[in-house]
Amino acid sequence: MNSERRDKPTPNGGDYSEIFYFDDSGNSVDEAVATKAIIKECKEDGTVINEIFAKIR
Repeated sequence: MNSERRDKPTPNGGDYSEIFYFDDSGNSVDEAVATKAIIKECKEDGTVINEIFAKIR
């Protein structure tokens, strides 16, 4: 899976979050081989209220 959505409140006041997985070259990859991720906290209408860039391995 290259991304996933969690439908529950986020720490910064969002209604849901989405996480997208990438390799070191910025290619979208499966979570099992990802080295980076972007987590977006969103309001119900899709407005992004916070974005977190993470190194995961």
